[in-house]
Order: sequence, then structure tokens, then C-alpha cells
Amino acid sequence: MPNSYCLLLLWSLLVVCLPSAMLAKGQDSICPVVKIHAERLADLNIARSGHMAFVANAAPHSHGENGEVTVVGGHTSAFVPTPTAEYYKDGQWHLLNTAYTHDGGFTVALKSGKVMVAGGFRENLGIGQSFEVEMYDPETHRFYGFSSLNQKRVSATAVALDSGKVLITGNWYADDEMEFFDGHERFLPLKPVSQQRYLPYLFKTSDNDVLALSGYDNKGKLLDPIIVDRMKGEPFSPPLFDEWHPLHFDHALNSDDSFVGDQSKGIFTYLMPVSNKGGEMAIAEVRDTLFSLLPTDSRIPTTGQWGIIRYYTHLYADRQHQRGYVMGCDSTGRQYALCVDYAQRPARLTLYHTDPLTDSIAITIPVMMADGNLMLTGVKPAVRWNFNFTPTAQTWSLRFNDNGNVAAASSGHGWLWTLLALALIAVIVIGLLWHRRRKQPVRCDDGPDRPLPSAANDSQDSLRDTPSVNSARCEELMQRIQQLMDAERLYQRSDLKVSDLASALGVSARTVSDSIKSVNGCSFSYFVNKYRINYAQQLMRQQPDIKMTEVYIKSGFANETSFYRTFKTMTGLTPKEWAQTD
Repeated sequence: MPNSYCLLLLWSLLVVCLPSAMLAKGQDSICPVVKIHAERLADLNIARSGHMAFVANAAPHSHGENGEVTVVGGHTSAFVPTPTAEYYKDGQWHLLNTAYTHDGGFTVALKSGKVMVAGGFRENLGIGQSFEVEMYDPETHRFYGFSSLNQKRVSATAVALDSGKVLITGNWYADDEMEFFDGHERFLPLKPVSQQRYLPYLFKTSDNDVLALSGYDNKGKLLDPIIVDRMKGEPFSPPLFDEWHPLHFDHALNSDDSFVGDQSKGIFTYLMPVSNKGGEMAIAEVRDTLFSLLPTDSRIPTTGQWGIIRYYTHLYADRQHQRGYVMGCDSTGRQYALCVDYAQRPARLTLYHTDPLTDSIAITIPVMMADGNLMLTGVKPAVRWNFNFTPTAQTWSLRFNDNGNVAAASSGHGWLWTLLALALIAVIVIGLLWHRRRKQPVRCDDGPDRPLPSAANDSQDSLRDTPSVNSARCEELMQRIQQLMDAERLYQRSDLKVSDLASALGVSARTVSDSIKSVNGCSFSYFVNKYRINYAQQLMRQQPDIKMTEVYIKSGFANETSFYRTFKTMTGLTPKEWAQTD
């Protein structure tokens, strides 16, 4: 058999077997990253932040069908509470007046179809707490005051019980206790709490029992240990919280948003995002009084192509499609939505991202719409000097259930079959053009690295027929490199070499260097050090008292000198200077 045909057969076997080999090595543990188009909707009539957002239904027991997205309260420019609300209908926001202001208040949907709105800051600039309670009737679009809380509250949470009563707890810079609404007009004290809490979760474990917990006290400080109170029963501390901690968020919480069980069958299950001291993210499953980690098919990405991803919401469940979403953002103004297909075991994860919506970190208050898509209300730049003083009126829609709105995944299981199909096509093309192929690929040399002496090099070189083919291959490989770096955190290895990455991907070291240089315009060492600096910044932000020795070791630097030199080169500041200005 001619040598050329032997080589062709060998290469064919490689491209057919390579996907299966990579799957066996754990490539299915990489979370797919998918671009999604953010649709700009009509602006709110009033720019606001610190507001509440929900779907209001005029008909009782409608469970979200055909409801109107409604925003209530919050504060507008100059940190001034606004006594207004707005509902979205026919592509426009319709302005309403409320009886009181509710900046940092809470809402709870009642079985009657009405929505109770209560609490919030008493004055401008987020000062004091209030007693005020009012009711919203979505059928008439009217608010009316009718009672007062037993205790003044800000950043509280409420949950409706089957009895018609409402349990309320949580406070900000004031004492907390459990109280309940009797279903008519009275608010009565119920019992003291084991810990002072800010924006607590309230999880029903039966028709008339509730768990209350939070990761932060009434002054925003980390709670350790975390104690779970019960409306009926003794408090307890789940072992899960020895390592994991509820994610921090700063907006009104409706615990029913995170419900993924089946109340008709007596199954009360909730999902909540958690993190550990190492900066890892996970999803906790709460079923009755049992707390455990939800098995997932991949790790949750905390660093992406554009830097650190900050997750800032609880989980919003789309029960119709059995998915949940946790929102995040990065320093470029992109929004992220971590999708959890919780009906599968292990649950499948997908990370959606938008193009930048602002020119800096931006946070928003989402609401799950009846069709399973998310509306983002009040997008605002999270810059310290205007965080609360310059909210915007922007609203956006993320339509996960519109096929044309979601770009192809940049990673995940489907790429294996795509690669296999492309490989088979390439075999045919190479067989026809074998004697006429050009051997002048466009390279992006990264210095001293040389191709590894393996059959994989031949397969890569055979694909480098034209600059356009090379560019496409570079981009495809670059996506795989980033996914591997995110999933395995290879940058934490101080001795990481380009050959290590090449070996893990089944390509040559030269191909890895070329791809990084072609797509990112930088060397392999700069690419890896960028990951290390981003992770170091994440550690310093999450653990202000951490020692610099621990930072550089955990981030993957071999010594302190290299860490300080690289940090100053990439940020223009020393680590200490950066920590003081962050």
C-alpha cells in the first residue's frame, strides 16, 4: 500500500477515535458556553433600583399563566424612594401610584391573586425602616394601604401558607423575629429567631411549616455557623454549610422563585446557589430538612473569556421546562445566566452570556415570565460612586426558549459529533487533494515551543490547507483551551507548560501556541498569567484578610517576586494598592 494511503488511513483512525478518547478523559465535564441575544424592551417610566419585580395574575390559582410583569417601589435618581409601580402590557410600561414607598421592601403573592407589598426604607439614602403595608389588585391595577407590620422591616422575606397566613422574617440594621399575617389585616409576633438575618430564604417543608435561613446577618456580615430556624420545630445546622455558604445577593427575594418540587404530591424541593472559601460555585438542593449538593455534569464556571464572573441572584425556576437560572455579570457589562436542567441526573449546566449591556459591571433584578424567559429590570452599573444614585430605566429580555435567539454552544457534548462529521468530510477532501495540498500554514509563533512528535501533529498539519481553514481551527481550539482552563483550573499549577495543555487536548504544543497567539494576540505565558491574576483578584475580593503568600500560591505563581511583577504589569498597581481601591 502506498505510504500516502497508509498515512491517510492512520489519520482517519485518529479523527474517528479521538472524540471517544477525549470523552473518556472527562471532556463532558466542561460547561457549555452559549451566546444569547438580549432584546432591549421599552424603558420603564421611572429609573429605579432596589425595587421588587414579580408576575401578577388577576385570576386566583393561575400559577403565572398570562400574568403581567410588575415592578414596585425602589428608589430613583439621587437615592430617593419612589411611591410608584409599573406593569408591562402590550410592549409598554404603565405607571401606577402606590400608597407608600417601598425601597428595599418585600412582596408576597396571596391565594386571592392579590399581592401584598410591605416594608422598606423610611427615608432617602436608605435610612431607617418602615411599618407600611399595602395590597395590590392586578385586576384593577390599584394599590391600597390596609395595615402595618408588627415590626419595622427592610430586606425581609415572606412566604404564603396554605392556611392563608403569611410568614415574615428578616431585617436590615434592626432586630429580627418571625411574625405572621393572619390572612385578614393583623400582623402578629410568632417566635424569636436564632440568628439575625438579611434577605433570608423561606422554604416550605409541608403545607404549614417553613425553614428560615440566610448566609448573612442583619448588617451584611457572613454568618458562621449557619443555623436554620423552623416555624414549627427546633433550629438545626446542616452539615452542608460546614463547607458551602449561600450566595450573597442584594435584592428582594421570593423563595417560591426557587421551588422545583411538586406540592400536589407533598414534595417540597428548592434549589439555591452556594459557594465555598475557594471561590467554587455549586447548587444546593433543599428537600424537606435535608441539604445536599445537586449533582451536575460539569463545574460552574467562575472565570470566563472576559474575566471573573460574579453571580448575584438566587435561582429562578422555569418549572414548565424544568430549568433554573442564576444571573451573573463581569467587568465588561456582559450578563450571564447559568442554566440548570434540574430534572436530569446529573443536572446539565449551560452558561449563557450576552454582549455587553453597559460599559462596566451591571446588575439587575430579574423576573421569570410565564413563557419561561427572563426579563431584566433596572439594569445598573455596579460602580461604587453611583451604585445607588444613578439607576437606569432599561429593561431587557433573555429568550431562552426561542431557537433563533440562541447562538451555537461553544462547548459541550454536541461538539463531539460536529468534530466527527467535520473529520469525515476532511478525510474525503484530503484524499482527493492529497498530492496538491499546500504546506504553507499561517502560524502564530509563540517562541521556543516546537511541535510534539506525534501522529496528532500530522492530523493538525493536514488541516492547515488555507489561511481560512487555519483561522477556523485556531478559534475552535481556543474555545477548547479556555473550557479546559476554566473546568480544570490548570492555571493553578505553577509548573504548567504548553506541552501539558497540548497533551490534554491531543494536539501539538505548536498548535496550542499558534491558536493562543492568533485568537488572543498574546503568548502562552501571558494567557495563563491573565487567568492567575484574575483568580488572585477574586481571592482578595472574597477574602479581604487573606495573606499574599496564600494568594500567589493558590493562584499558581511559583514565587512572590513573579506574582508581584506580573500583577503590576497587568493591572498597573501592586496587589496591596489594588485591594485598597477595589
